[in-house]
Amino acid sequence: MDKLRTVGLGLIGIALFLAAWEIAGRSLGSALLAPPSVVAVDYLSLLQQGEMLRELAGSLRQMAIGFVAACLVGMPLGVAMGRSTVVDAIARPWVSMFVVTSTAALIPLFILILGTGLMLRVTIVFLASVWYIVLTAYNGARGVNPMQLAVARSFGANTFQIFWKVTLPAIYPYLLTGARIGLVHAIRAMVLAEMFVIIGYGGLIHRSGLLVETGPVLGLLITLMIVSLFLNWLLGEAGRRLAPWYEQQRVTA
Repeated sequence: MDKLRTVGLGLIGIALFLAAWEIAGRSLGSALLAPPSVVAVDYLSLLQQGEMLRELAGSLRQMAIGFVAACLVGMPLGVAMGRSTVVDAIARPWVSMFVVTSTAALIPLFILILGTGLMLRVTIVFLASVWYIVLTAYNGARGVNPMQLAVARSFGANTFQIFWKVTLPAIYPYLLTGARIGLVHAIRAMVLAEMFVIIGYGGLIHRSGLLVETGPVLGLLITLMIVSLFLNWLLGEAGRRLAPWYEQQRVTA
């Protein structure tokens, strides 16, 4: 019943938002804020043209390359920083510097270096997401209970067994959270990089934003929000399936 109540309240909230949006849109006009009724018509037109889904699929494929690379680099680096004072001392200044650096400020530089093709988008997505993955993995590795490690050593576990049986299960929630946070930044960076060079889905948003009507650009933005939410949920579900023990532990707690 609580779940049904939560869903019902969520639907009521969405309905109220759409009603307020419809009223505001009709008052301001489609040039400033297209109402949902107009956005729906423009959205169907975008679907029929086929360009939106085609550009979105291409952009997500390229985003996935940069995001996977960020996970493959960021997770081991974060764990190494958390478990080794030497690695932490070497890498932390760079991580601290890049995590506060605006990705948008770096795009013009990388356009000059890499051009406007695949490598630009992959690099920007990588740089936008890897540092959040590193920091989350770092905090997880730093928080491993020393008593658990000591018990494993007392039973004769070697370094690999300690990592696989103790450290990895302890930091797994942090790795999953870091990946989900990194995914959000990866999607944002993908659109931002494409808007700079006016290609892909970001370029489509840029071109639509130059039109007199706001309906098409709102439709593109809503699609991006829905896709982002779905991918984030999908990553969370995949993480829980890879480690069912974590879901059982969370429910029990």
